[in-house]
Formats: sequence, structure tokens, C-alpha cells
Amino acid sequence: MLASAMAAVVALLSEIVPMVSTASTAGKIISILVEIVPTLVKVAQDLVQPVKNIIAALQNNPATTAEQLATLKELDAKVDADFEAAATAAQVEDSGGQ
Repeated sequence: MLASAMAAVVALLSEIVPMVSTASTAGKIISILVEIVPTLVKVAQDLVQPVKNIIAALQNNPATTAEQLATLKELDAKVDADFEAAATAAQVEDSGGQ
């Protein structure tokens, strides 16, 4: 159920991002992403690429401030690192912890 809820949030954000025209709205979306990424990587790894697409869209949006761009850069790196850690943990688990 949590994965379904996350998928719905990511889908909604994907629809909203192209319409963002203010730094305030971009900031709200960034705050949501910062909050959901740790859980998303654990329960819905198939949503990592759509989240990265949202990050890229915000990075290319002229309404995004320099501070927000820095946050997005950090968030993008965190998504990559968290996904790699989750993938490695899954491989260890699949191999019987060896």
C-alpha cells in the first residue's frame, strides 16, 4: 500500500512539475521529494527514475533558485547513493548474506 501511495505522489508531481512557474512552488516540490526519497528507495525502487526525471525537470526550470538547484543536486546524489545501497543490500540478501 505504501508503494502505491508513493507511486501516486510521484505521478502527481510529474504532472505538476511542467507547470511550475514560481520558486515557491518549486521549493514545495523539492521539500516533498526530500521527505519521500528515503522511504521510496526502500519500498518502491521502480520509482527512482521518475523521481530523477522530476529532479531534472526542476533543475531545468527557470523558476528554480540557485539555492534550490544546490538542494536538487544534493538530492540527486542522495537518490543515486540510496538506490545503490538498496541494490547492494538486495544482492547480499539474495545471495544468502554471503
